[in-house]
Amino acid sequence: MRTSSFELTEENKRQHMRLPRPYRVQARELVFPITKNPMMDVACTDISKGGLCVESRSPLPPGTRLHVSVHIPLLNKFSSGFFKVYENDAEQYFQAIADVAWVKVHDGVHLMGLQFVNADEDLCNALGKLVNDAFLRAD
Repeated sequence: MRTSSFELTEENKRQHMRLPRPYRVQARELVFPITKNPMMDVACTDISKGGLCVESRSPLPPGTRLHVSVHIPLLNKFSSGFFKVYENDAEQYFQAIADVAWVKVHDGVHLMGLQFVNADEDLCNALGKLVNDAFLRAD
């Protein structure tokens, strides 16, 4: 049996498997007026049904609330309501409200852990299925 680094252990108490993928992510702090806050383009290092980790040149402090938009090609194909007429991955975005859970520096790179606090349930389930499918294919 293959041991996964995503199993719950004393060192790793995450509830969901994390998929390492460099998805494009845009984030904006949720402080009014929202449109005055700059949009941040950050690089996703991994994603799960519960959150994601991003690299950022200007990390925000833990507790900061953000609107995040993650471009995930083929996300819709994992949605229970997906009607496969055609696949267009150009406009498939996972959008959620997330809190900065932690900030770390690793090898000179600032990492931020973002925990989803409000997201569409169908999209969360589709994201969970996408992650699970990727690991099933890897086995």
